[in-house]
Order: sequence, then structure tokens, then C-alpha cells
Amino acid sequence: MAQNTSRVIDEVVAIVDTSLVTKKELQDRLNQVEKQLKASNRAIPVEELRKQVLERLIIERIQLNLAREQGLRVTDKDLDRIIGNIAAQNKLTVDAFKKKIESEGIRFSKYREDIRQEVTISRLREREVDARIQMTEAEIDSFLSERNRGRAAVPEEIYLAQLLIPVPNGSSDAEVEGIKTKVQELLQQASNEKDFVAFAKKVAQAGGYRYEDLGYRSLDRLPQIFIDAVAGVPANKLVGQAVRSGAGFHILKVVDRKGGVAVENIVVNQTLARHILIKHKDNLTDLEAQRRLNGFKDQIRVKTADFAQIAQKYSEDGSAANGGNLGWMSPGELVPAFEQAMNQLAIGEVSEPVRSEFGWHLIQVIDRRQAQLSADRQRDFARAALRERKLDQAYEDWIRQIRDAATVDIRQAN
Repeated sequence: MAQNTSRVIDEVVAIVDTSLVTKKELQDRLNQVEKQLKASNRAIPVEELRKQVLERLIIERIQLNLAREQGLRVTDKDLDRIIGNIAAQNKLTVDAFKKKIESEGIRFSKYREDIRQEVTISRLREREVDARIQMTEAEIDSFLSERNRGRAAVPEEIYLAQLLIPVPNGSSDAEVEGIKTKVQELLQQASNEKDFVAFAKKVAQAGGYRYEDLGYRSLDRLPQIFIDAVAGVPANKLVGQAVRSGAGFHILKVVDRKGGVAVENIVVNQTLARHILIKHKDNLTDLEAQRRLNGFKDQIRVKTADFAQIAQKYSEDGSAANGGNLGWMSPGELVPAFEQAMNQLAIGEVSEPVRSEFGWHLIQVIDRRQAQLSADRQRDFARAALRERKLDQAYEDWIRQIRDAATVDIRQAN
């Protein structure tokens, strides 16, 4: 009995909190990575590769442990839907996809569990990292300024006027709420006034508040909360919400703007597409949804019905009334599964059924073009680019934090 226990312990290469990483798991992953490296004509020393792969397994195990503690799980029903989507993207039925996986020497049951782990880790990352990423309007301004460096000779200056409603030190929660209510009333009144300066001076004198003409100031001479509040607000416009600081509530008016960088012409590829959507329902299986969409595709192919006519009659999306037409879409405006499938289509081509978080889609590309982004769209572009930049760093920081917090015992295994 003692010999059996010793043999089992020898097969453990790492203990991660209460989980184990076995020698077989490590070897299976090594074999997989070595195969990928060989295909790409890359080489890493065996011992170094072993350390890297073991570390990846440890990080995965830490994340799975955290997911379990937080109650995150991928149900069998969820997993069936995900694999159904993967099969559809490979233009195969689930049974045919299963045979394909097993023909490559992989047990389908193991493939399912690997997918379950990947999705679980992805959902944990969304909760712990992705959802916490925030961008201020000032950061977006700075990003666009960096892209346009050298296009303007002077930095931007903003002319601000403000009505400050103080919050006395030691005010109770109830008193602060009363002041907030008054601030909202004043903000509403100010939005209806043509002359903010005259209104603010009058209110300040009557209510014991303070009016200030801040004049032209560069961004480095304004508090960050003001910079964030006025970002994107044009000249001669009131800021839509009052700003709270340690001094009180500030009602701001952008009197004028001058200088600043010119906005770069950002050109993107846009796609004009339409779709037919069948939403997810408890009483509708993925196979039935795919079957219905394939039936629609057959009708379109043999020209017994037009795509727009079918969309108007059967699509469960708000675009149905318009024949499923989504209008011109820029990169990042559609959910990834939809956009990836759409980008692979030629003009006029109809997709296979595509699964997204909203349901199952049949997609047709009508046209493509290059277009310059509007100012608002450029800010969206900047926001997406900044998010990706922040995500990478935030994810690396999070991984270091959870790795340092975990109890890991690495054992030597030959």
C-alpha cells in the first residue's frame, strides 16, 4: 500500500492550493506545444520549454480554482451550444465534428472539458479584468492628440465659466442630498438660459453661491475632473452634468475653445450587410435553429425567395422591417462571432448559420467601402484601441497578483 502511494505522489509535478498538476498533464501539454513549435519552425530548449508549459498549467489551475470559488461554471447545456457553434463555423454537424476531432487522436470527452475550462477562464477574466477597464475622456483626447502630433502648433485652450454651489464641511448625507436636488434644479434652469453668465451671477448673489470666469486655460491648468467633464463638449455649450469636488458642485459652461490638434482622417473598411436572426429560446434547440436557417438559405440559393423578404417575415431582430439591413458597419460595432463570419464573405455571398450571444444568424454581405470616421466614431475608435492597450497590461498585472497569492509547490518529476 505504501509503494502505491509513493508512486502516485511521484506523478505529481505541482500542487496549486488544493489542486494537482500531474506528470501526464504536463507531458500531454508538452507534446501539444512541441507539435505547434515544429509546425512553425521554432525551437526552445527542452528544459526551458518544460518550465514555461508547467507555469502555464499552474496559472490555469489558479484561475480555475478562483472560478470555482466564485461559483462560475459552464453547464453542459452551455457547452453543447458552444460546441455547436464551433461545428457550424467549421461547416460541420456536431456528429461530423466529433468524428473529425477523434480522427486526430483526441478523445471528444477530453476536448469538451478543455473547451469548458477555456470558457470558464474567459468568463473569469471578463469579470475580474475586462469589466474593470475604464477610459476617461481626457485619455481619449490624449490618444487622438498623440496620433496627430505635429499637426497643430499650439495646445488646446478652453474658456470656462462656472457656478459653484458649496457643500459645507460636516454636512450630513441628508443635507448633501438636499444640495444635490438644488443643483439639478439650477442645472435645468441654466440649460434654458441663453445668457449663462447673467444667470449664474444672479443666482450666485441670491443664493450665496459663487460665480467664476476662469478664462482661457490649457489642459495642464485645469483639474482632471474638469478635463473629463468638458471632453467633447463644443464651444458655447453647458456641460450636461454638475461636477462634484471637495469644494462642492460645479455647473460648467464651455464658453470657447481654441488651438488644439487637428483631427486625423481615420479611414476604415465598412461593410453593408443584412441578416436573419432566430433568437435563443428554451424550447428551440440549436440544431432546429440551424435547420431553419439552412432552409432559408436553400430558398435564397434556388431563388424561390429573396433574402430581404425572408428577413421581413421571419427574422426576430429589429432590422426585420428593413429586410434585415444593418446599414454600414465599422470594425468593432458588431459582436465578434458575427463580424468574423461576415468578414469572410464575398459580396453577395450568404453565410452558413452563425451563432452569437443573441441567437443564430444567416448573413449576407451587400457591399463594402472605405470610409472616413466622423469625430464621434474616431472617439469610439480611440476608446477601443485604448481598451485593448489597457487590457493587456491589466491582465498581466492580475496574473501576477493571483500567482503571488496562490500557494504553489513545484516538485521535480523525471
